[in-house]
Amino acid sequence: MHPWALLPQQKSVDLESAKERERLYRDNFRYVRSARQPEFCAPWVLGQRLGWRICSPIDVTLTPLPQIEISADDVDASVTAAGKAEVWLRSGTGLVMDRPPWLHLYQFRDGDGWGNMFIPNGQGSVEWRLGWLPEDYEPLSLMVFASEELPELGVVTSVLTSASLKRLAATGFSLAIHPRTEVSIRRSQEIARMVLLGPESLRMS
Repeated sequence: MHPWALLPQQKSVDLESAKERERLYRDNFRYVRSARQPEFCAPWVLGQRLGWRICSPIDVTLTPLPQIEISADDVDASVTAAGKAEVWLRSGTGLVMDRPPWLHLYQFRDGDGWGNMFIPNGQGSVEWRLGWLPEDYEPLSLMVFASEELPELGVVTSVLTSASLKRLAATGFSLAIHPRTEVSIRRSQEIARMVLLGPESLRMS
């Protein structure tokens, strides 16, 4: 949807390199070995190859974003009472917060205007717009969960049904995050994972 977006990628497992490492230790060292590598574990390999890796489209340093939900009836008075810097109106309610540098810094060209990459979502969470949208997924749903490489980003585990994904057609896919601490991320760094779920998965009890 946008030229800066990075599409999700599937991860490959380098089994040959693991075999070579195991051979080098076995043939050249008296005591140490390298036979218990994760690449030799079939469940681990399947877990790594499953689904797609979602990557950051930008270099950014994120920080926690505490938010207070307020009445939208008298926004100015509510903001003053909360002692915060700005307010975002979301679905009939207001969210007030301090203004971290990253919140408005990454506005991107969106049609004839500018769009916000980061949108406060309440309870300290933020929607991160990534500039792409999945296609040809019906009747499957999309499950998003944290990457083991970046747990401090606080990716919110969620399942988006085909109906939910259709509602994102205009704005693109959003990743819900809840930063726990200051976290610096580089463009193309893995930030989350996603897998497809069949309808039977959502019916299980």
